[in-house]
Amino acid sequence: MKRKSFYIGNKVIGNGSVLIQSMSDIKTSHVRENIKLTEDLAKRGLDLMRFSVLDHEDAKALHEIKESVSIPVIADIHFDSTLAVEAILSGADKIRINPGNIPLSSLREIISLCKGRQIPIRIGVNSGSLNRYKGKGKGKDHIDDFFLALEDTLQIFKEENFDLLVLSLKTSNPDLLFPLYQRAYETYPYPLHIGLTEAGLLNQGLILSAIPLYQLLKEGIGDTIRISLASDRKEEVRACKTLLKAASRREKTPTLIVCPGCGRTLVEHKRIAEIIQEHLDFVDADIKVACMGCPVNGIGEAKDADFGITGSGVKDDFILFSHEKILLRGKEEDVLNRLFSLIESEIIHG
Repeated sequence: MKRKSFYIGNKVIGNGSVLIQSMSDIKTSHVRENIKLTEDLAKRGLDLMRFSVLDHEDAKALHEIKESVSIPVIADIHFDSTLAVEAILSGADKIRINPGNIPLSSLREIISLCKGRQIPIRIGVNSGSLNRYKGKGKGKDHIDDFFLALEDTLQIFKEENFDLLVLSLKTSNPDLLFPLYQRAYETYPYPLHIGLTEAGLLNQGLILSAIPLYQLLKEGIGDTIRISLASDRKEEVRACKTLLKAASRREKTPTLIVCPGCGRTLVEHKRIAEIIQEHLDFVDADIKVACMGCPVNGIGEAKDADFGITGSGVKDDFILFSHEKILLRGKEEDVLNRLFSLIESEIIHG
């Protein structure tokens, strides 16, 4: 089924690419902190930033944030439809509503305002807020409950002739995610936002998210993605980029290979790998970089890397290489500076 395609601010959704999304964990009315966070993540590859709207202060703050950031601003609304109206008037590029806690009778004013301004709306059905729909469908997995909530809401949008819609059906159960989105993909033409709703702390969240999301992405399902982690927001962006690269849905993403280290490791390669990763966060190129502990894992097992650093087998001594060619042997600062210079040259000259 052909996906509907339209703009969210300065980004296009539904054209086959997958937009990376995150959500601020700072109260929206703290404008300066939110601008700083958003712009940092945008430089790392974030496409869309979502903000919770808890009160009227938050709704009004969206205007200043939007004026100061380079990526679209999404207002996340729960319970109070008047906050959605205020967020729209503040210039939000997209509104996210949850049919489980927004009265259907309040939707028409939101739709009317968005229609006049060509602002898309995400209908976000969450397992934790199915409320009046829970248990109404067939089966114990509650999949039907999601679609009952979605159909009731969609009916109002159809009556109002509004189709700038993004759909999501999110749950914290990874086993349900694929069948939910597969059914939505086969049923509706609207772009889909994919992700678990509460994935967990860093390691747990990455594993639980990757299992169903990789499967969805390989099937061509998903137009925006968030890996929701109880962690630093830059980890969400890193995780999404890594997963999209692995699923062949985004090419211009660096790959960093790091060995686990062993008794042969005589350099602090794990700390150095963190420095390299921080640098690669801002690189938009399909290159492979290695950071290895010793010559066994260095040029030998990482000889396919475009660039790599490895311990030489002598304490605090490094080798910089490209594929199987040694470029430099020396101290940490020297090899890192040369590595970053080579990466920049690769980006410029390809």
